[in-house]
Amino acid sequence: MLFVAAAPLALGACATPPGEYPSLAQREIERVSYVMTPPQTTPTPPQSPAQPVLAEARDLLASVRTAHTAFLADEGAVRSQVAAARGAESGSDAWSLAEVALAGLITQRSRAMVSLADLDQLFITASIAGESTETIEAARSEAEGLIANEDAILTDLSAQLAP
Repeated sequence: MLFVAAAPLALGACATPPGEYPSLAQREIERVSYVMTPPQTTPTPPQSPAQPVLAEARDLLASVRTAHTAFLADEGAVRSQVAAARGAESGSDAWSLAEVALAGLITQRSRAMVSLADLDQLFITASIAGESTETIEAARSEAEGLIANEDAILTDLSAQLAP
């Protein structure tokens, strides 16, 4: 009942004379146009990394190379262990010795991977700082190649030990 009584009052508010509303015509302040132009800047080429960064990249690559050399030095002995265990049952003495030797080889690979991760961090830091990353990228590529070689060897040896 209350709604019925309030309805005529609410509708009456909508029926005001047309002259009491503000005009929707464009105002004087809206007629002024401003055109903003962006400042003219020339792009700056990336800076070359600081000498300490380059020295650290060289040191990390040397660490990967050292780990790879140790990996290759141990590979012959591991191949002999794996060859002796070929066809042996899982858990036998020959198989266990080959697995332990293979684990040592995996440890050598892990040392190289730690240095590669540090190279990745250097690369990211240089990229964020807007520095040139070509030298670091070259070191990373070489490290990745050495580790890919190690991965192929480990895959081959693991396949030979599989039952």
